[in-house]
Amino acid sequence: MQNYFETEFIVIGYSKVNHAVVATWKTPPTSDEFRVGMDNMLQGMIDFKTGKIVADTIYMGAVHPDDQAWAASHWYNRAEKAGFSHNAIIVPSDLFTEMSVEGILNQVQDNVAVIAYFPSKEEAIAWIDRF
Repeated sequence: MQNYFETEFIVIGYSKVNHAVVATWKTPPTSDEFRVGMDNMLQGMIDFKTGKIVADTIYMGAVHPDDQAWAASHWYNRAEKAGFSHNAIIVPSDLFTEMSVEGILNQVQDNVAVIAYFPSKEEAIAWIDRF
């Protein structure tokens, strides 16, 4: 895994084997941190010319409704233009985080990418590797 971007709240890498951006939220982000993390995931997708993202949200916590709306209206539009195609999301057993992640996706008008949820990174990587 090639390291691409890292802060105290997220680490983003690129898996050449899976041709995917892999992002792991390390702690619940502030609104600004959430947007920085999402923007760097998108930039990684552009830089590595892939439409695939694996996002580990286990430690992300609940996303504020304003940030959910920003992701749905602003981030996903840019991601779609960049070729976003597949998103494997690792969700925690924490219902609030899962609901906030799904809240973002429920606000997206069109199906931007094929999205699947997984309890572990291994399962998410195995799924994304099929594409």
